[in-house]
Amino acid sequence: MTIAVKTYAVLRPALKKLPRPVRSFFTRLRVASQRAFFALKHGFSTPPTGTDLVGYEAFYDLIDGRGLLRLPGDLVEIGAFCGGGTYKLAKFLKRRGSPKTVYAVDVFDCSLDRTLNESGAEMAAVYSGILKGASQRDVFESVTTGLDNVVVIAGDSKKITLPTEIVCFAFIDGNHNPCYVQNDFHLVWQKLTEGGVVAFHDYGGDLPQVTRTIDRLCDEHRGEIRSLEVDPTRHIIYVTKRRR
Repeated sequence: MTIAVKTYAVLRPALKKLPRPVRSFFTRLRVASQRAFFALKHGFSTPPTGTDLVGYEAFYDLIDGRGLLRLPGDLVEIGAFCGGGTYKLAKFLKRRGSPKTVYAVDVFDCSLDRTLNESGAEMAAVYSGILKGASQRDVFESVTTGLDNVVVIAGDSKKITLPTEIVCFAFIDGNHNPCYVQNDFHLVWQKLTEGGVVAFHDYGGDLPQVTRTIDRLCDEHRGEIRSLEVDPTRHIIYVTKRRR
């Protein structure tokens, strides 16, 4: 797969010079090959293109390597957007034979995130551009239909209560306003089991206020944290809770 991606990157300038129908053919071929490789590697088909903007398969090795599924607790996702990541987590649990549940928290109203990125664009506008007029909730429902190990909590993360008592893994990518980043951290941290991991998106990216807030939270809780690891490619930081 890596070779195919690198080959495409090398050929891309030349492909741009080809007639549109030919370019479209090669694009469809590339997407089809990527989907086939994903299914072969992970044992289930990938969700619709564009519904996972992070690449949730990056969590699989972490979850397996840390033995997180052997710890008590469920998985929590704050900020589900179009559901592709929710789908990947749920399918991953099924593939591993895990009885754990994915709790997906989202207000399903992208217009509420007015946080500005470094280019001055509101996140609400970014999401709107991706949805292209489609209903976020409708897209999410179509992507996650039939997944019986997903519990959707539709609401403001400041106002909801997590219906699970223990969390082994959480991914936070909700409203990017610092007050929400702080709220969402505390929402899962108080229930995170020892040795569990909470991951934040947009760390070190074009939302510096998110990075600053995460750094402050990690400093405030440094006595409870075993390790911090950063994936600079995906702009994710993994925070592991210390064992007592």
